[in-house]
Amino acid sequence: MATPKQKNLFSFFSKKTPTPAVAAAAATSTASAATVSSAGKSVTSASSSGSSTNKGDTTRSKEPTTVRTNRNNNANCSTQQLQLLSKITIGTKLAIYWPDDKEYYPCLVHAHRPRDGEQYRYTLHYEDGEIETVNLAKEKFRIIGGTKRSSSSHTTTSTTAAGQKDNAASGKGGKSKDAPKRRRILEESEDDEEMEFDDDELDEDEDDDEGDDSGSEYKQRQDEESEDESLNAISEKGSEDDWLESDEEDDEEKKTSKKRKAVKKVTITRVDKNGKDGDRFVSPTPMKSKEDGQKSKATVAQEMDFSSFLSQSPSMNAATSESKTVARPSTKIVSSNQPSNNNKVTPPPPIQSNGKSSSSSSQQQPVAFIPKPIPDVVNPAGTHIHNHLKFFTSNRKDIYGHPVGHPNYSPRTLSVDFNELGRLESNGKISPAQQQWWEIKSQYADTVLLFKVGKFYEMFHDDADVGVKVLGFVYMKGIAAHAGFPESAYGTMVSRLVEAGCKVARVEQTETPNDMQERKKAMGKGQKKPTVVSREVCSVVTKGTRTFCYLEDVSLLEKGEVSTGPLVVIKEILVDSSGVEDSEVGTRAVCEYGVTVVDAMTGVVTLGQFADDVLRSRMQTLLASFSPSEVLYEGGGTGASKTLINFLKSACSPNTVIDCIHPIERFPKSTAVNADVRRMLDRTNVDIKPWDANEAVRELHRKGYYPRSSRNVAASSDVTEGISRWPVILRRCIEGGATLALSSFGATLFYLQRSLVDAEILSMGNVKAYAPPNNGIEATNSADSNTGEDANETTSKPSDHLQEMYDEEAHRIEGLDLVQQDQHAPVVNFASSAVDDSYAQEANIDHMALDGTTLSNLEILHNIASGSCQGSLLSKIDATESPHGSRLLRAWLLRPLFRKVDIDRRADVVEELAGGSAAMAMSEARSLLKKTGDIERLLSRVHSMGGGGVQSNGQDGAAAHHPNERAVLYETEKHTKRKVGDFSKLLNGLRAAAEIPELFENVDIQSPLLAKIVRTTDGGGSFPAGMKEKLDWFFDNFDLNKAAKGEFEPSRGMDDEFDNACDAIENIKRELEAYKEEMCSSILQPRSAARNSWKYINTKEDSKDKYLIELPVTVNVPDDFFVKAKRGKGSTQVNKYRTPVVEQLVADLERAIEVKNAGKAAGMRLVFARFASMQSVWMAATHASAMLDALGSLAQIAVQPGFCRPMIVDCPPSSNPGIEIIQGRHPCVDITHSGGDFIPNDLTLGDRLESTEAGSEARVLLLSGPNMGGKSTLLRQTCLIAILAQVGSFVPAESCALTPVDRIFTRLGASDRILCGQSTFFVELAETAAAARGASRRSLVIMDELGRGTSTFDGTAIASATVKHLVERSKCLTLFATHYHSLLEDWKNEVSVKLGHMECIVEDDRGNDSDRKSNITFLYTLGDGPCPKSFGVNVARLAGLPDDVLQKAKAVSSQFEAEMNGDAGQHKIIPSTAAQLIKDISALISRNGENGEQLKQIWKSIQ
Repeated sequence: MATPKQKNLFSFFSKKTPTPAVAAAAATSTASAATVSSAGKSVTSASSSGSSTNKGDTTRSKEPTTVRTNRNNNANCSTQQLQLLSKITIGTKLAIYWPDDKEYYPCLVHAHRPRDGEQYRYTLHYEDGEIETVNLAKEKFRIIGGTKRSSSSHTTTSTTAAGQKDNAASGKGGKSKDAPKRRRILEESEDDEEMEFDDDELDEDEDDDEGDDSGSEYKQRQDEESEDESLNAISEKGSEDDWLESDEEDDEEKKTSKKRKAVKKVTITRVDKNGKDGDRFVSPTPMKSKEDGQKSKATVAQEMDFSSFLSQSPSMNAATSESKTVARPSTKIVSSNQPSNNNKVTPPPPIQSNGKSSSSSSQQQPVAFIPKPIPDVVNPAGTHIHNHLKFFTSNRKDIYGHPVGHPNYSPRTLSVDFNELGRLESNGKISPAQQQWWEIKSQYADTVLLFKVGKFYEMFHDDADVGVKVLGFVYMKGIAAHAGFPESAYGTMVSRLVEAGCKVARVEQTETPNDMQERKKAMGKGQKKPTVVSREVCSVVTKGTRTFCYLEDVSLLEKGEVSTGPLVVIKEILVDSSGVEDSEVGTRAVCEYGVTVVDAMTGVVTLGQFADDVLRSRMQTLLASFSPSEVLYEGGGTGASKTLINFLKSACSPNTVIDCIHPIERFPKSTAVNADVRRMLDRTNVDIKPWDANEAVRELHRKGYYPRSSRNVAASSDVTEGISRWPVILRRCIEGGATLALSSFGATLFYLQRSLVDAEILSMGNVKAYAPPNNGIEATNSADSNTGEDANETTSKPSDHLQEMYDEEAHRIEGLDLVQQDQHAPVVNFASSAVDDSYAQEANIDHMALDGTTLSNLEILHNIASGSCQGSLLSKIDATESPHGSRLLRAWLLRPLFRKVDIDRRADVVEELAGGSAAMAMSEARSLLKKTGDIERLLSRVHSMGGGGVQSNGQDGAAAHHPNERAVLYETEKHTKRKVGDFSKLLNGLRAAAEIPELFENVDIQSPLLAKIVRTTDGGGSFPAGMKEKLDWFFDNFDLNKAAKGEFEPSRGMDDEFDNACDAIENIKRELEAYKEEMCSSILQPRSAARNSWKYINTKEDSKDKYLIELPVTVNVPDDFFVKAKRGKGSTQVNKYRTPVVEQLVADLERAIEVKNAGKAAGMRLVFARFASMQSVWMAATHASAMLDALGSLAQIAVQPGFCRPMIVDCPPSSNPGIEIIQGRHPCVDITHSGGDFIPNDLTLGDRLESTEAGSEARVLLLSGPNMGGKSTLLRQTCLIAILAQVGSFVPAESCALTPVDRIFTRLGASDRILCGQSTFFVELAETAAAARGASRRSLVIMDELGRGTSTFDGTAIASATVKHLVERSKCLTLFATHYHSLLEDWKNEVSVKLGHMECIVEDDRGNDSDRKSNITFLYTLGDGPCPKSFGVNVARLAGLPDDVLQKAKAVSSQFEAEMNGDAGQHKIIPSTAAQLIKDISALISRNGENGEQLKQIWKSIQ
């Protein structure tokens, strides 16, 4: 429920005219009170800890005209004054008058400090945290509350602003009966109190079982307060501010005397931002008391002394030590429990992503005074106890003692000062439960802990701050920040926290209180007995490690409302570039990377290693291709370079989490009770080297994620031993020395283990390779300093191996492995010396390369404006019905085909699925594909639920020891439903996929590739044969309905132990019946009565005292029948007997039931494990259905009007590449910005491929035209059409023909990389350099307005030189848009270059009248020849520039144009004529000045 607004409890002091009661009290207290002179005085400030606080610069001035002064002593005080002063004791609540403010300020008498002549000298603690020591005999004050020791009748009863009496003066002490109750763990001596949560929407029964001391109980604070209790409320044992106490159970004799109290009901309300019912939970908060504005005695009386815990800067300490003068603030103090700032979280010290503080560690910034928390009220953010702990704030250090700002400081750990925490307690130490929380927090300092207490996840201290800020919670009462939510809301809350960029650790109770008691009994003498139930971290959820387990809400994933990007871990080493020539800087590698990419949802791990240039262009490609949600790099002084860190910040999405892992990290110690479990979960060493490749491989051996091939691995020091059954890619990296890739994999392993998802991801064994396109970077010889390799060894070899493995994996993804090798493109003989080596390289190319710049500029995966998929090329062609089909289509788009035969083979399938009988079958198949769901993700989930990670030698692997196996959960029914639901979706999805081949059985399929996809393996296809029969076993042996209710039992044959236990139970039951028959027929008398009345009771498996025999007292029984219980009296009495025979049978029955229940609990896991053992079958079906779905999506595009199948033409060395498009359109733009239909264009570059006209066109198009005329659109659509054509799709054109393009280079737009220190012009030239360096004759290059970032002359020169390079050296297909008309003039006569422009119509643009307005109409059509003007002034008019600016611009433009055209007596000089002039002048000068007259004429001509 919502928290009522807190009123200022002392607002009545601000009134100038007090109420009669207040006036009377004031008159009494000030009748003879003394004050200092108007000159003021200095008042000593002190506290119990010896520190002081200086509040301001103004001192208090008194009013000598209204009061009398006693300078030396208290002898002149009247009897009435002495009586009033004698009532003041420690704990008395006063209000001191400050004349300058004309205000009374509340305070608490903290200590009595008399000295010579000043008997009534007291230390006062004010509400705002100020402390002063003053002689009350000389002050004007009011007594506003009694002390703790008595209920003084002299205490003034004041009236609040609301007209309600202050109940704090009533002397009753304690709380109102409507005061809120607070959840906390009970001590042994405390009674149980049951809480009930009413929430119709949750539809969950949240009642805790009686006697469950697991920490879910709530306890009301004790009403009685001892007269001698301390003023320090933190040390009060029964205080509500004991935020977390012990879970220890009461002793057995105390349990028997417990009385159950009345049930208290606390409502948890689900609200949304508008206050309506929604998905936001408000945790139980203090309820509003009956009288608004009331303040309890504890609230008024107990002011906290946190002076020793304040985080003060050196300057503050110096100020307080030099001057003890306390000055009053000039403004009224606002109550610290004002709700306006309740949700404003005071952030911790700013930490950069690399773990460094934003400020120098040697210069501490002054810290503002932090108000101290008040007990029993809702304190605002930034004032709770953790904000005053030095080890948590100003003196924060990691577990190694590194302070914030140290290069190796790790925010993952925290050095906890338990002595500082102990000073908060009266006994000098914190409770065991509090220590448990702090010990876990010390290992997960950068993580939000969801600390399980009963049925609730509690958030304490800084974690509660996050809950208030992100989840909209409200703090609970007390000095410690505290919030929480029920277990049923875990999925929603975790999703919101993770999306906000938080790491979230789920801390579960892994034993019940009864388990703890049994553990205590089993412990020997001298061993420390546990006083709190065991808790373990069961998972750490981040954006990159989120697996969407059964605890989370998968509906958010299905709706696309959560981040699904992978985790990327990067290892970088810099390459020494000394000695490299300037001409080689652009092509030489400056660094090398090892990368590991983890898709936690599907369990796919990708390894890569490559060299990169100064622009990190290959790293940019990787980031653009994978779109990570979390990136990790190596921290510390020897870690990643600042260049890489800044590059990641600029290249990644703003929502991407960027963090570091240091060279040495502390691995969290397991808190499991069992020592064997701890050994399995802990690393061998506490301090590990995450980036050490050899240590990572040894850890893989120890954990047994992958099947081992040797039994002597442990004794071998060679990490390559026993890995022959490991995933191929990983094995080749180990054997081939890909140390950088393995180094990043080691850091990934550390992170996954820390997140407790290592077993379920790595045991999938799905490891792939990755290599981004090479921009012509030459690999260098470098040494990995971390591995001690010889400097002469090169890292190019493992990089080449990974490139080969990546190509092999790509062939499988692209379906190239489904066709025969002889069906590939014919091999061209390049043996002739007349053929350049570059032509020979074309034979090895099998795909088009798209780098990160191209992916971004062409908006292939995401649009530039918002970063979302909407409006991208992928969004336009993705009509898939399944998530795995969509992922495959995305992979195709990132890697278009290059060989003609491969492109045609895929296009044949698309064309066949777009029409005819295959199209009808595909239509039905699409409905089945929609039912498959996300098979890849569900396979990973079932693999995890089946205990993935069991070692091949039969020993339990990491998954079997996972803390989730021991967690005490209260929503097990819901979790079981989710598990069964996932498995049901997977079974039904695979059954739908298995039906696909049947749809194509009677279809006459022409395409060999399509036949391979839709046929089963026994018919030469790729769909597994007999798949339906394999699935039927699971449908027959796994009752989904019973399993969802938790009633699943393994069928016969699944588990021998379970079967034997069931047989034993049946045999025992038969023996019990036989024993009954034997006794009734021969032993018992009378027999008829015994036979009719013999009855077994308590026959259920969960009953106690099973199979007691009920017989009337009238039946005579043997001596071995002993009575366990009886009911009734006299002749109607019925005895309940136990006999030795039945007792032995029941003991056997109990053991059999225990085995049966264990088998029943493991039943689903057995089913899941059996299902996971057929992983290869399901993956084959998944890949086949994904390919069919992706091809069907392209077929949906093909049937749209205006699309045609492109003609792919081979380009042997004897011919030239070309592209010919008739009426082409941009695939992502349907209408123009003005709202009209998109206007298509024709374009021909290079050889004529489809038209009847013979000959060759120019390879380069210099495109001019007005701004906004459509130049950039034409450039982009040409590239996108080429990409679609090579993906195998139809294209938006009337007709299209092209030779395959090996790579596309783009130079578009204007953007800088400010974090990398790269200007807009630098980025332009970097993109240009990539094209000039890497383009071949088969490449397609588009450049838009190169050179605009610098002066006109420099820009023109660079643009002209670039065109010359592309024409003469690269000889590639190029579209070059420019506004440099001199550039057009230079190249107008070049055969390989043609000029074109985007046409427009300009009206009323005659003469030089600057006042004349002209209108421009864009035609968006490509015309021949250059455009005479760029019409920038016209575009400026459309943009809304003021008319006077436009007129001036037009006049200046006309003048410039006249000068450039040689008007007004000026000679026109262009680059082509300038070169000739230089030659003429040089020739004349060389003749020793004999032609001075000619030089003079040339000079005059160019003036």
